[in-house]
Amino acid sequence: MAAKPSGESAPSHIRHRAPPREWRIRPGPPFDFARSIGFPEFQARLLYNRGVRSRSDAESFLAADARLTHDPFLLPDMREAIDRLRRAVGMGETIAVFGDFDVDGLTGAAIVMTALNELGARVVPYLPDRVSEGHGLNSLAVGSIRAQGVSTMVTVDCGTTSHAEIELAAALGIDTIVTDHHSLTGPPPEAAAVVNPRRAGSEYPYPELTGAGLAYKLVEALWADMERPPPEHLLEIAALGSIADVGPLTGENRRIVKRGIEMLNSTEHPGLDALIARVGLAKGKIDARSVAFTLAPRLNAAGRIGDARLSLRLLTAATKEQAEPLAERLEQENLRRREMSQLAFTQAMEQVERDGSSSDPIIFVEHSEWIPGILGLVAGRLSETFHRPVAALALGDETSRASVRSIPEFDVFQALALVENRLVRYGGHPAASGFTVLTQGLPGLKDEMRAVAARGLASANIAPVIEIECETAPATVDMANMDFVESLEPFGAGNPNPALMTRGMRVSEARAVGRENAHLKMRLVHDGRMWDAIAFKQGGRAVAAGDWVDVVYNVGLNDWGGITRIELRVLDFRPSGS
Repeated sequence: MAAKPSGESAPSHIRHRAPPREWRIRPGPPFDFARSIGFPEFQARLLYNRGVRSRSDAESFLAADARLTHDPFLLPDMREAIDRLRRAVGMGETIAVFGDFDVDGLTGAAIVMTALNELGARVVPYLPDRVSEGHGLNSLAVGSIRAQGVSTMVTVDCGTTSHAEIELAAALGIDTIVTDHHSLTGPPPEAAAVVNPRRAGSEYPYPELTGAGLAYKLVEALWADMERPPPEHLLEIAALGSIADVGPLTGENRRIVKRGIEMLNSTEHPGLDALIARVGLAKGKIDARSVAFTLAPRLNAAGRIGDARLSLRLLTAATKEQAEPLAERLEQENLRRREMSQLAFTQAMEQVERDGSSSDPIIFVEHSEWIPGILGLVAGRLSETFHRPVAALALGDETSRASVRSIPEFDVFQALALVENRLVRYGGHPAASGFTVLTQGLPGLKDEMRAVAARGLASANIAPVIEIECETAPATVDMANMDFVESLEPFGAGNPNPALMTRGMRVSEARAVGRENAHLKMRLVHDGRMWDAIAFKQGGRAVAAGDWVDVVYNVGLNDWGGITRIELRVLDFRPSGS
């Protein structure tokens, strides 16, 4: 899993260029593959790089239809979960939905709450406070939930490692249904059901569901058991969480996100409609990037610096009148979040410069005034800048909290497991994890983590890599192939926007554009044809008219003056022959 994108750049006075990127061209398909599946060579290569091996695979991938879905009852304990939920609904029990404060947890909680409300159930939501409670179940939350008369609790995006808290809930008379996609470090807790596709012995064919995707599968199973049609009206919410959590957009996730985005583009959901209008997105043009860089940050903002329940109320709003003020508040919260994270990132970059730690096996940055909600943003941007694992810490008098973001070459979750004796708690994924540590134990933890990272990276080539689909001429991508490239969307983790490479392009024009001249606008010539090109966040690179360059780029469409043209969106370039 890749680190979640921030969409922001470093301040100009401390802007660092990331280490030079290695260009790696992916091997092509076997001879005669294109003929065997009935696609042109260029299209067949892109499909092969996405795991397609047959005509049937190609049709399923492009349609992203129900063939990509799987029976929810193949998930571990799903039968037990549905039986308990149906009994709770039928007997009029109060049901708690315990989510998480990030977008994956929020959307998953909204999916389960919406479904239970549609059944007439009495539902009590609970989202932990990021600062005082942190991720996951805690004993005070369990006590608070029981005090509201709850006898059944559904966790979303958490609970797999909450053994003590689930035992406490059982002692208080609460049956817990865990839905979670995080890695297990041991046996599952003694809950009424633990629905997690990563459990040992799971028969579910697709283990990459996010918390929101798994919440959708729970409702899908409940609806099927009650002989209702699939709850596709909830897919637009599931798509938000799946994109925000950087779930790979392959298999069933692709189906969830592609169908969900289609629905977002004509949504009548009061909360989503209000948010889309407030941020100025045009229906019909919303894609995965719009979700990742525009909608998700607003939904995340409240939980990062305030109360995540604000976002949950928006996602469960029943009317436009309820939703519009909530959308406005989220916009203001996001502005505050951006200011706070930008200041913290500036301070972190200054620390790295001062300490000379940019080439350490793992980079540590810390501050007593940082709040937990911005740590992941800071760590992610530093990791992207230096291509190193990064831990960003909010220092406290007794305990300190950290978010860690990593690179593909280093599994930070396993690294934390190796030093767990030094931690109060930890959890997460190979690329994004977090931990709490006694502040007085920080020096020893840093030393041990650096040693673990040094061993883990000793034999790795840790230069950032651009995976190139194929070497071709820009003219290959005519409008027919451009339509095909667009049919591969949604793009994201596991299904990147195709990166193409062309050698020997002559620069006709090059100039810095945008705020602080952050971007580079070029016109490039190849085989006698001129191409418009834009290199985002590369405005400071040295290039001039008359230079010959090799270029790696995505292709996109640019509407200007009523004319639609293909534009090259430059990922990297270097002098030809270098």
